[in-house]
Amino acid sequence: MNAKLAGLGLMALIAAALMWAGAVEPEATMKTEQDSLLLRMADLTLAEGEHHSGSGNCVLCHGPDPIAMQDAEGNDVSVVTHWQATMMANSAKDPFWRAKVAHEGLENPDYTDEIANVCTGCHAPAGHHEAHWAGDDLYNIADLEGDEMGLDGVNCTSCHTINDDSLRWRFNGDLPTNEDRVIWGPFTPQVTMPMQNNVNYTPTSSGHMLTSEVCAPCHSLYTHTFDLEGQPTDGVFFEQSTYLEWLNSSYPEEGVECQTCHMPRLPGGTILSDRPTWLAANPLGQHHLVGGNSFMLKVLRDNAAGLDLSASTVQFDSTIARTERMLQHHSANLALTPLDAPAGEYAFEVELENLTGHKFPTGYPSRLTFIEFELRDTLGNELFHSGAWSPEEGIAGRDLPFEPHHNEITSEDQVQVYEMVFADVSGTSSTVLDQAASVLKDNRLAPSGFSMGHMSYDTAAFGPAAALDADFNRFADGTEGSGTDRLVYRITPDGYFGEVIAEVTLHYMTLPARWVEEMFGYAADHEAIADFQAMFNEADRTPVEVVKVFYPESAAGVASVQDRPDGRLVPNPATDRVRIEGLDVHQAWLLDAAGRQVAAFSGTEAALGIDVGGLPTGMYFIRVETRSGEEAVLRGVKG
Repeated sequence: MNAKLAGLGLMALIAAALMWAGAVEPEATMKTEQDSLLLRMADLTLAEGEHHSGSGNCVLCHGPDPIAMQDAEGNDVSVVTHWQATMMANSAKDPFWRAKVAHEGLENPDYTDEIANVCTGCHAPAGHHEAHWAGDDLYNIADLEGDEMGLDGVNCTSCHTINDDSLRWRFNGDLPTNEDRVIWGPFTPQVTMPMQNNVNYTPTSSGHMLTSEVCAPCHSLYTHTFDLEGQPTDGVFFEQSTYLEWLNSSYPEEGVECQTCHMPRLPGGTILSDRPTWLAANPLGQHHLVGGNSFMLKVLRDNAAGLDLSASTVQFDSTIARTERMLQHHSANLALTPLDAPAGEYAFEVELENLTGHKFPTGYPSRLTFIEFELRDTLGNELFHSGAWSPEEGIAGRDLPFEPHHNEITSEDQVQVYEMVFADVSGTSSTVLDQAASVLKDNRLAPSGFSMGHMSYDTAAFGPAAALDADFNRFADGTEGSGTDRLVYRITPDGYFGEVIAEVTLHYMTLPARWVEEMFGYAADHEAIADFQAMFNEADRTPVEVVKVFYPESAAGVASVQDRPDGRLVPNPATDRVRIEGLDVHQAWLLDAAGRQVAAFSGTEAALGIDVGGLPTGMYFIRVETRSGEEAVLRGVKG
């Protein structure tokens, strides 16, 4: 019998209990989707290997349950529900990864299987390692396609069987898997027999499961450098060094591990299994496993059926929401300070601070952040704009082959982009990972405490320009470890000397179009590349807005707001009174050009018209709260 169909019988055992409990998806009440969730979990594989087990075997005890795996409000916090819509769960079916493995093989055709073997070590670890234990020298994409264990991605046993064995010095998916059917967990098990009887594993406590070292083998990654003829050289290149960046930070001494942010503790804990029924609650590291990659999560969600993914749309939406909250609340701070400048010139210092435990951005080298700086007069007219983005052009002003690191920006065709750019053996910038030979640019923000003198710095070094920047990762006294960068914008608008409003935004991008251009050149040669190109072209590639600041601060929330299409001010421009049309107004507030509140009105008062006669000539705003609770900011001009 097909293992997936067999899973339906197993899942039927908990179907009635799930419905009785009113199971709750992460951050969304599951009323109409319970059956859908149950059937989707039945798609998880029940495959068994010598040392690894499919995630479907973990659902019975660690999936949605009316007794266990709930928070204090009765919401489903089961590890399978959360994990199922993560990049970890879908790592082996990730269409970008599949396309990139194909690209690397086409660039280096004599080593296609060897390259795929390295990649599957982290993206399909259970299948990869089972194959090697069985005596196979290589585990390539063709092997993966026919292997349910491999297609299970970074599944439960991929992590929970990792022994505490020199983990910090392991790279490229070199996982020291326990060979005695031990499942490591961070807490002393209250009972062991149910797991031994059901899945032939013995749950065992070990503190190493709460340390960053358990993440190191797959988050420290180097490639062997190939030359332009597709032949290996003696060189190696650290493509990803997330763990080593964390190691070279203040966080280890502070006791902040990878799990602190990526697997946050559930307040109050939960009962971890419903068997036996008398188990007490334990702490739970929620298996959110999110970083900054909301772009690919949206691609997975929108192509789930074609990719044969098991998670529901609601699960993906919940993981996407967590990812974007991580970016917007735990990644970076911005500060904007006006500087003294001669008449007609406007100068501002922008300081960017990294809040993460590694470089920001980190991981796969396509990822970048960039700063958008806008300066307007009090009528809303644009005086300066650096770092605009559009789907057609990407980041405006971004140089080819890459934008240099800036200390000062004076022109709209300059933009501050934080990224890693590497070169091949000829010194030419490239996106072929296995041809990476040297760093041309790496000005990604360092974590707090990062030092050039640390033993791991050679694997996570700054690029040349950032290393020479006197205020990059340095405090005011010149010492290292600030985790910040400061740059100055100097703007001289033609003939303007009045007051200004400045708006600065930090944006994040997982996969800029420029990064996949080289790969898409092979779309006609490989189906995986052509398939992903189609998905990419259909995807919303809008950067994620991480943080935004204003000068003056009172302009926050109004300086960049466009009129809502269903709400407008009439007349506009106005001389004395205006009406709000298209909105059912509950309350309204009149704000001046700097965003300061001038007056407040009830819906009844606003319907009679709002008096703007006392405002000076120029721009003003009206903030509206509708009777349905929506908010809008409408922009008007006082003539």
